[in-house]
Amino acid sequence: MRYPQYKIPIQKINDSLYQIIAEYPIDRVKDVQGIKEWLKCDTTFRNNQTGLYMFCRKIEEVEVLNN
Repeated sequence: MRYPQYKIPIQKINDSLYQIIAEYPIDRVKDVQGIKEWLKCDTTFRNNQTGLYMFCRKIEEVEVLNN
């Protein structure tokens, strides 16, 4: 399932925040790298408990500069 632009969930994984762009069943995904490039994602997680690949974009932290 690919999430609509206005409903992209955010999830904390390994102390980092990620936008979950899409989730697809592991058994239906034949080309992880191809889907990752198509969705413009930088990270993919395989969740064996749910049986899903999660295609994500990492949310980079912003450094605040004090003048």
